[in-house]
Amino acid sequence: MKQLLGIILLFFSLGLFAQDLTVTGTVTDQVTGDPIPGVAVVIKGTTIGTATDLDGKYSVEASMNNVLIFSFLGMRSEERTVTSSTIDVILRPEITDLEEIVVTGYGTQRKALTTGANQNVKGEEIAQMNTSTAMEALQGITPGVSVTRNNGQPGAGTEVIIRGMGTIGNASPLYIVDGVTVGNIDYLNPSDIESIDILKDAASAAIYGSRAANGVVLVTTTKGERGSKPVIQYDTYYGMQNIYKNLTPLTAQEYMYILDEGRVNDGLQPFDWETMLKNNSWLNNNFPDNLGTQLGEEIWARLQDGWEGTNWINELVQENAPMVSHSLNISGGSEDIIYALGFSYFDQTGMIAGELIDAGQKRMTARINTEFILMKNDNFDIIKVGENFTYNNNVNRSVGTGNIYWNDLHDALVINPLMPAYWDKSLDPNGFTPILEGVSNNQTNPLATCFYRHNYGWYKNNNVAGNVYLEIKPVEDLLIRSSYGIDTWFGNGRSWSPTYALGTLYSNPTDAANQNMWFGNNWTWTNTVTYNHVFGDHRITALVGNELYRNQVNLEVGGWMANTRFHDSDYAYLNNVDKTDINQISTWGADWAAGGGGLMSYIGRLQYNYREKYLLTAIMRADGSSNFAEGNRWGIFPSIAVGWVLSDEAFMASAADYINFAKFRASWGQNGNQSIDNFIYSSTIRYLSPGYYFGDTKTVSAPTAVPARVTNPDVTWETSEQLNIGIDTRLFNSSMQFTFDWYRKMTRDWLVISPILGTSGADAPWINGGDILNRGIELTLGWTDRIGALNYGITFTGAHNHNEITRIANADGIIHGPSHVLSQGTAEVSRCEVGKPIGFFYGYQTDGILQNQDEVDAYVTPEGNPYFNDQRPGDVKFVDQNLDGVIDEKDKVMLGDPNPDFELGTQLHLDYKGIYVNATLTGRFGMQVMRSYRSFADNFDQNYTTDIFNRWHGEGTSDRIPRLSSSSHRNTNFISDIYMYDADYLRISNFTLGYMLDDLLAGFNAISSAKVYVAFKNLYTFTKYTGMDPEVSFGHDASWASGIDLGLYPQARTVMFGLSVSF
Repeated sequence: MKQLLGIILLFFSLGLFAQDLTVTGTVTDQVTGDPIPGVAVVIKGTTIGTATDLDGKYSVEASMNNVLIFSFLGMRSEERTVTSSTIDVILRPEITDLEEIVVTGYGTQRKALTTGANQNVKGEEIAQMNTSTAMEALQGITPGVSVTRNNGQPGAGTEVIIRGMGTIGNASPLYIVDGVTVGNIDYLNPSDIESIDILKDAASAAIYGSRAANGVVLVTTTKGERGSKPVIQYDTYYGMQNIYKNLTPLTAQEYMYILDEGRVNDGLQPFDWETMLKNNSWLNNNFPDNLGTQLGEEIWARLQDGWEGTNWINELVQENAPMVSHSLNISGGSEDIIYALGFSYFDQTGMIAGELIDAGQKRMTARINTEFILMKNDNFDIIKVGENFTYNNNVNRSVGTGNIYWNDLHDALVINPLMPAYWDKSLDPNGFTPILEGVSNNQTNPLATCFYRHNYGWYKNNNVAGNVYLEIKPVEDLLIRSSYGIDTWFGNGRSWSPTYALGTLYSNPTDAANQNMWFGNNWTWTNTVTYNHVFGDHRITALVGNELYRNQVNLEVGGWMANTRFHDSDYAYLNNVDKTDINQISTWGADWAAGGGGLMSYIGRLQYNYREKYLLTAIMRADGSSNFAEGNRWGIFPSIAVGWVLSDEAFMASAADYINFAKFRASWGQNGNQSIDNFIYSSTIRYLSPGYYFGDTKTVSAPTAVPARVTNPDVTWETSEQLNIGIDTRLFNSSMQFTFDWYRKMTRDWLVISPILGTSGADAPWINGGDILNRGIELTLGWTDRIGALNYGITFTGAHNHNEITRIANADGIIHGPSHVLSQGTAEVSRCEVGKPIGFFYGYQTDGILQNQDEVDAYVTPEGNPYFNDQRPGDVKFVDQNLDGVIDEKDKVMLGDPNPDFELGTQLHLDYKGIYVNATLTGRFGMQVMRSYRSFADNFDQNYTTDIFNRWHGEGTSDRIPRLSSSSHRNTNFISDIYMYDADYLRISNFTLGYMLDDLLAGFNAISSAKVYVAFKNLYTFTKYTGMDPEVSFGHDASWASGIDLGLYPQARTVMFGLSVSF
């Protein structure tokens, strides 16, 4: 009995001893590293606890294996098991993204309460991508928003498509900067942006009515903070650009061998290259001393010594083309004034012809945002006025891009390599070798053509965009706001074309000077009243308003004069022309919108929530547009959206430990598109000279005025109707974020030009001519956490879109794409057709290459006749789709789709004790590309890339690229899938390694923060595509025809060294 009592007393004493453990430690902020006072420290399951002092320190009595809970408002709670007497804790911010205020159009809302499919991107996310334009930074981080660079040339814009192509007209979204409608946001310095909010579904975008069918991009520029001291932020970087993947044209010896093989295949003798090279009669006739023969003799001698010829791509490309950026931002505020100023300079040299013609872009921006509180009381501001203005100056000198004509990179790919880049200045004042007429009289030096086309010209564009506003709050729940905004652009350009002689087809016997200028202005006047009231568990926010938008003027004028007799471009201005020649100046002008068109709109929105658990948003907008005739001028665009925060329901309480937030969303809405020219429903008058002939002789014409266009007063809006269902979640102590959306978007009544007979005598009218369906899914999955001193986060984004045309208003249900795209004389390669995706590739399907005579003999019609009388091994085997024994237009089918099936993105962030890594991957899958310049190389005398080594040149050598020929042949003239390539890719679009210098600069009180970094753009691209770049934008000749590689300016692989300092 005594032993039992002793054991019991021992256990009691152990328990009493355990309660005597004193646990101490410090609680700090993960973001700032500062101690946090007032943190509650409680033993789990009890009310026993304490709070941290001003230094973040605490002391609490606990037992071993007790669990301490550390909690603080705005921070994630942390639990720690007591295993020692010292426990230090780092608290992370709570689900801050749900508490953030996002822009919803004419207002703001907490992110947790939004009911639409909105995407919010913070300014710091944009800045860390180190892109020249803001929209480029959104690649891979905004699911459902497809961003494609037009090309890699400095100053090139981006094509932005939200939730699939919905029209064959203008498919760009509506851009709103600080409440002002603008054409795009490329003029903005990315570091001036506070946030970008993208309204993807119709319910969110319905507030913008007739201009929101393609989605809305809302940009908020940086503002100052009330009651904060001045903050000065300076950012700079220096970068070097190179083509990440270059093509390899054939050397001189390879080129001659390939052309000879084509002749032998056709039963001809190989070329006598020595004689051809010396046969330069044009040079001999136009220059003394038989320089043409001398040139040919020198080239032949070089070839005998092993000269490999000229690689025109290498001659045109500048290695390590520099780019530099400087940005200075100043912000701050008192109790009555807030302000933000921004200045930036960006200079980017082009990789193509950067040294040859000083190609590139120089951009300067200046921004000012201020707000003044004129009247206030203890609870709220009564009267505020403010303004937001940005000025941009942009100077460009560019090389030719676009279609197959006047495309400098295309020329460098196909010009023969036998011509030296430079030779004798007696042939050309700049030393360019003009032409090898004996080899080809329709090719000339691509360096010379690039130089003379572009070296003596530039374009300067200025843009001013901004607004002034007044806010009056007579009572706390009521806000009256009026804003007047402008978007003004003006600029000028000039060029001078000197005299030059580069061959029969490339000569300019007289110089010419050209000057032009342009000016345009839009304004928007918006007036809204917002009522926001809470009664009990209910909150209601109602907005009504009126908006006027006017495209007031948009004009361009210019002048041109030949034979100015200027000796150089420095003085080649038209006002310097001799007064006796002034009447030789040709002038021109275009005035697209004098008197202007515009919109009058009425806006209404109701937002309601009960306990922030049940959410409702209803929108109605009425737009009246001058683009349509009376009777069709007004459109009504409604939407409704609901939300349900499931995680706040009682039945979800048991899952609260791992489901921290869950919201279900559903929405329906309609938007419109009125993107046609003003007054297009009416007919203008065209003056004809000569006009009609009257009388018996029919020899004298009379001045005649005729209708210029067939009228259609019934033309009206494109209407986009969209259903969206989505869910937003935060899981596992908010470490995981998951968002999912499904949508169905039907766009009806395309605005298209009607097909009419050419005998109508007038231009075709605009009609509502088609419907298209887009449906898809979008998802975001992210995880952020901390392991010791290592903070990390990874986010995956994905989007799938299915695009299908459901109606086209003509007899055959087809809209034909432009011809002469892949090469001169070829038929359309892109088209729109009912039941197919927009802009699909159209042509002949092939079934490989005829390898031997047995396969030639077996390639016969159902009647047993050969499909072609001259078919032979090495020819393409075209598929007879309808088995009618003839390969003709009836056998053309859909070959591929330039629209990707899936777009993926990955963002990775790591930071450890001041060292940080950011990486972004972007990818597109399930799309094809047509290579135009490969088709052009099939012309007899033009060069190839080394891809031609994979041609058919004997049985079993190729089943894709046919035999060579020295003349025009169906193998290459027929548009077929031999020119189509899979263009799937995954790209490391950004990789940044940096170091925070805060600890090293702790003694410098003037510097609050600093970092240095090295960043890589387009570091590597995983792809099987053999062209320069699989990211191919939309075509030059049709806005809906994409995926045609015309020898586009490729994206740069760039390494940048940067510094960011805050004072």
